[in-house]
Amino acid sequence: MTSPTTQPHAWTQDDAGQGHPDGSRLAGGSEQTAADISAALSQLRLLRDTVGNKEWLSAELADGPAVPLGTLSSAASPLSALSGAGCGFLQPMISFLEEPLGQLRGEPDAVSGPAGQHDTASRQAASVADDYLSTADKETSEWSGDAKANYLRTATKLTDGVLSIAETAGTNAKAMIAAGEVVAQVIDKITQEITKAVGRIVPIMTEAIAAAPLTGGASIAKAIPECVAIAAEHGGVIAAQLAALIASGDNLVKLIEGAVGALKVVREGLKVIGDLAGGDSSGSASAVSAGPVSDGESSGMRGPQGEHEPSKGEHGKQLDRDDPDKNHGELGDPLAGEWIPIRGNEED
Repeated sequence: MTSPTTQPHAWTQDDAGQGHPDGSRLAGGSEQTAADISAALSQLRLLRDTVGNKEWLSAELADGPAVPLGTLSSAASPLSALSGAGCGFLQPMISFLEEPLGQLRGEPDAVSGPAGQHDTASRQAASVADDYLSTADKETSEWSGDAKANYLRTATKLTDGVLSIAETAGTNAKAMIAAGEVVAQVIDKITQEITKAVGRIVPIMTEAIAAAPLTGGASIAKAIPECVAIAAEHGGVIAAQLAALIASGDNLVKLIEGAVGALKVVREGLKVIGDLAGGDSSGSASAVSAGPVSDGESSGMRGPQGEHEPSKGEHGKQLDRDDPDKNHGELGDPLAGEWIPIRGNEED
């Protein structure tokens, strides 16, 4: 089994409970804050690529072919071929082969829907960051000296903070899609394994049924244990696939935890920027989230002259949802969501 190729930083906490990378205190000066945010953004980009490339997969699943998300909703019963061959009485004895399928199947929309929302939030956050930095650059074009350099330096920090939110949302989107695709891949492999088992069992059982009149049914009694043993053999292969899926999921969770830790560093860094600017942490958080302002003007980040940029519409709303300061705690599990099982064999 393989481990994630990208290991998260050792995110620790100081006495005040503030997160920071590698144990260094975040409450340092402006330059240290900029370095912390920049490092966190770089790590988030690396994590996003690692998740999207499925480098977290275990060796047993890494070489498997791509399988569409639609496979999740498949209700086919590979054991139904036994009934078509006249061996339906054997199906209850080896039904354990299909049990994992009932647990893994679900609605593809339960994966693609939330993933699409996170992807949209990522794109909108990146757009807000680009617009803000572009506006800051234009509006300070006639500035010079330390005033311009200091302002643009702070604008870059804020932009990196918003881009970090965008990268985290993008990572969540990729994680959801990749996890769904891997589950679909395991469903496909289990289905193939059951089909192989049925392919070995049917000839044995049909021969035993044909000989039953001459043996008084003894041939069938003899064939049943042999067929169950074949099913158990293939069941072992299926169990190995499930173990590989669980191991891969553990790897993915570690990467997501790394992304959450990096975002905590960004949040604390933005608080420091707000404090250094003479404001409070809630004010800096409001700037990052591009939330609504009290005077009823359009949402958006302020330019250097204090004017608001045009409203970002849903951009601001989405960032407000993704801003960690607005969530009052840890980020939610990116893989959490409603999973609607499919029970293809149940009757209404």
